[in-house]
Order: sequence, then C-alpha cells, then structure tokens
Amino acid sequence: MLKTVVDSLDGIEEQYRGLYEEKDGKYILQIEGVDSHPSVVALKNGHMNSKRERDEAKRQLAELKKKLEAVPEDFDADEWHRLRSEEEARRSDPDNKDVRKQIEAATAAVKSQYEARLAKAKKDAEAALAEIKAEKESLEADLRGALVDDGLTKALVKVGVKPTLLKAAKRMFDDDVEVVIEDGKRVARMKSDLGGDSIEDFIANWSRSDEAKDFIAPPTGADERGARGGRGMGADNPFSKSAWNKTVQGELLKTNRAKAEQLAKSAGFKTLESALAARGPVSA
Repeated sequence: MLKTVVDSLDGIEEQYRGLYEEKDGKYILQIEGVDSHPSVVALKNGHMNSKRERDEAKRQLAELKKKLEAVPEDFDADEWHRLRSEEEARRSDPDNKDVRKQIEAATAAVKSQYEARLAKAKKDAEAALAEIKAEKESLEADLRGALVDDGLTKALVKVGVKPTLLKAAKRMFDDDVEVVIEDGKRVARMKSDLGGDSIEDFIANWSRSDEAKDFIAPPTGADERGARGGRGMGADNPFSKSAWNKTVQGELLKTNRAKAEQLAKSAGFKTLESALAARGPVSA
C-alpha cells in the first residue's frame, strides 16, 4: 500500500517513486481524484462547516459588540428586566390599574414593616429606660439608707442612746433626714425646715431635751453630764423645761425661725406653734 506522505523514497518501489513530489522536505503522493475519496470528502465537508460556523460566530460577535457600545457602564441587568416588566404591564394595562394596585400594596407593606419596627424599637427603649430608672432608684434608695442609717447610728451612739432603743430612735428621726450634694459628694443632713444642721449637731441638741431622757442611759462616770457646772438636760435649748427662756426664744424667732422650730421639736413639741402656744403671749 502506498503511503500518502513519506520522509524518504527509500522504502518505495521504483515503479511508484514517480508518483511522489517533494515539498518542504517531505514526499507527497500525487493522485488524481483524491478529493472524491470518502474520507477526504468528509474531512473537507467538516472543514467547510467549521469555517461557516466560525464566520457566523464572528458576525454575531460583531453585532454584539456594536450593541454593547450603546450600553452604559452602570447597566444593571436586574433593573433592566424590572423596567421591561413594568413596560409590558403598562402596555397590557393602559389605565395603569394593576400598576397602581401594586404600588399601593408595596407602599402599604413597607409602611406596615416600618411601623412594626418602630413600635418594637419604642417598646425596647421604654423597657430599657424603665429598667435603668428602677436600678437608679434602687441604688439611690440603698445609698440614702446607708448614709442616713450610718449618720443616725453614729450620732445616737455618741450621745449615749441605749442599745435596746437605738432602732426606735433611728426610726423616729429617719423621715427628718435628707441626702444632699455638697462639694460634689452626697451627705446626709437634717431637712431644711429643721435648720439643715448636720445629723450629729441635731442629735446632740436633741439629747439635751426632756424627750431624750427615756432614750439615753443615765451617766455613771465621774464626768457624767450635769455633774459639773450645774447644767442638766436641755441646758442649751431655750424651749426645754430645764432651760426655758422666752427672751432667747424671741431672739431665735426674729433671727432664725427654722432653728427655733428645730429646737422646739428637740424639746418634745410637735411643732413650733405648739411651743409658742405653751410660751404664751409676748408682751409689747
């Protein structure tokens, strides 16, 4: 069998060598009618089909390139499809009834979602605020309780209140104490309508009143109160029985009415008015 292409004619019989033609260092068999060979025809047809498909692809590519030249850089395919769908809907519904319904439905849905989120955010904020407020009130109550309890305990112990009556004494004065801010710090003081004195000064003055006698243990040491100087309970309080002094009372009423009220209460009177009633009319 003769080969179509050979590198050398050495293996070719002499009688057939004239059928080969050298080209580019190869020897190619020259046969008439080779194009009609079935294999060659099939190969040729395949090549022609491939060429046509290639030319068609080039043509389509050129058309696409031309179309793409008119497309903006920020083109959004999803948005284009949406607009196209809306356009088709408008064409099928000239009066835009369906479009309006869709817009109204979408608007209502968005509004409902927004209102729901707003209501939830408001509810959460109110709950958080209430929790913070409750925690603040609890802390303030604890702080007030600690300051007041500590201040009254120290002052009452200092003046000698009996241990068994200490709780009762603290309850008696608890409502008369308030917590104020001084120099950036919270401190416990007597309320302003009682003179605003420190707890220690107020309790020290109260300890000299007749009311305090039942709360304070009698002195037992050599330096017991009243044993020297002839001064007994209430010696510094002009409203007490032991130191009743209308002149001093009158001066206090003119210069410091709040102080007068404080001393009157310390002496056992419920109000300053009741003390003044006991004092009687002042002569002109």
